[in-house]
Amino acid sequence: MTKINQKWDKQAEAAKATQVAFDVSESIYHFIQTESAENKLKPSDYIRKILGLDFKQKKVRPRLTVTLTNEDYQKLGDEFGIDPDDKIAIKAAVTNKLINLADQ
Repeated sequence: MTKINQKWDKQAEAAKATQVAFDVSESIYHFIQTESAENKLKPSDYIRKILGLDFKQKKVRPRLTVTLTNEDYQKLGDEFGIDPDDKIAIKAAVTNKLINLADQ
């Protein structure tokens, strides 16, 4: 079997998987979030690890995301003294703010 066919088979198998959501208390949610971060895993991979299932050993990319509206950019531009249309400069300013917060 070719490498492309193997990849296609794995993708087809993954498409058959069912996502399961667990309603838990806030303390359990926080525990899983914290432990998965400390283990450098996504929460879903950490749960798979707990359950003894296969999971991706690949470390989580250290990336944070947030959705910003035009109104948000306006507010952040005002806060940082940056043109609200200069989204790259605002992103840099927010990154620095997060880094400084973690360094405190």
